[in-house]
Formats: sequence, structure tokens, C-alpha cells
Amino acid sequence: MRRTTRARPATGQAPADLVIEGLGVAYGDVSALGDVHATARAGEVTAVTGHSGAGKTSLLWAVGGLLAPDRTDGTVSLGARTLEDEESARAAGAVLIPQGSALAEVLTARDNVTVPLLAAGTAGADAMRRADEALAAVGLGEHGSHLAEELSGGQRQRVAVARGLALASLRLDEGGVLLLADEPTSELDHDTRERVVALLQEVARRGGIVLLATHDPEVAEVAHAVWRLDDGHLTPATA
Repeated sequence: MRRTTRARPATGQAPADLVIEGLGVAYGDVSALGDVHATARAGEVTAVTGHSGAGKTSLLWAVGGLLAPDRTDGTVSLGARTLEDEESARAAGAVLIPQGSALAEVLTARDNVTVPLLAAGTAGADAMRRADEALAAVGLGEHGSHLAEELSGGQRQRVAVARGLALASLRLDEGGVLLLADEPTSELDHDTRERVVALLQEVARRGGIVLLATHDPEVAEVAHAVWRLDDGHLTPATA
């Protein structure tokens, strides 16, 4: 895998960066993140690394507004927008690829990708087209009609990635995206991992912000910057 250069969106407009200032997250008496300060630039992939339990997932979920009750302090902003909760984060273009697939078992692979697009206001025909394109991009073009419960672990992970990529593409078409990818390659073989990483790089190339939590050093190598978490504390980013 090779690192890509930072790109600007096709519109030529300067995209907004993600700025985190003094962010803290606690679960009861346990501190998951402490006083995090960092900036993720649009047009770049930023890798978040660290051992299991270091706070990678907490960081992504806090940025996406999904841990609002447990955020103890600090601010998260995307340009002029403050991301205070899930609603404001989604309105700003945040999309999450969660660790684990989090699929609806009784829906097909295609429906798992299509339904969130419909919920975002996409017309039916366009949602189906975007879903099929995203599934094909992750190598599951022939599996759209399979129920999620019929898929292997790696295939389920790819459906989750396709769902996130489809939403990310929609947000990019609307102006910009903050893609929060939590260990998206953890259950994938080498070739599929490279395919998924290339797709994440493409989101950045189109001007999106990609915040990628990973324990895989080969995946982190493709990032423009690396944030290292150690028990909730962030070391300075490297470029």
C-alpha cells in the first residue's frame, strides 16, 4: 500500500477541517479520553492507532455525536459547525462505519445499504443504484440478494463498508463528508483489505475527511497523518 497525496474536491472549494479541542469522554468513573486536541484535514486519511482499549472507538463515536451523554468536556467542530450530538453531526455530513457489521439480519445485503440511503432522503431508484454500485465496489455485486444472516463474517464487514461508502458518496455529492471508519478491515483478507483502503482513499481524494481507527500498521501506513492513542491520551499527529 502507498500513501496518497492530499486532494481537493472537484468543486475547487476549500473544504472544512475537523477540529477537536479538549475532548474528554468518561464512562461513569472511568475516563476513556482525556483532553484530546487534534485536527483532521479535509482531503486526507487520518489513522487513529493504539492498543485495544486505548480509546479509538470512543474517539470516533464522540466525534460522530454518538456519546453525547458521556462527553465530559471539549468541542468538536467541522468548519463553522459544532458537532454536539448525533443530529448535528449527521447534518454536518458525518457517516460511521462501525466496528463489526451491525447489519439487520433479516434484510438482504442490498437492503442493508439501501435503507439508510432512503432514510437520508434519497429517491428509491437512486438509492438502489448507489447501493448496487457500493456493493460492486467491495466485490459483492453478486451477493445483493443474500440475507445478511447468510453471509460470512468478512462479507458482512464488506456490506457494512459498502453502506458507509454509499452514504459517504451521497454526502460528498451534497457538499462534504466526515467518514468515521472503525476497524473497517479487521475481518478482511489481504486483497479485500487493499480494495477497501483504496475506496477510503478515494473518499479523501474527493475532498472528504476520513478518520480511520485501525490496529493494522500496513493500513495506517497509507494515511496522511497518524494519531496515536494510549489509554485515552493522544500523542501529536504525524504527517
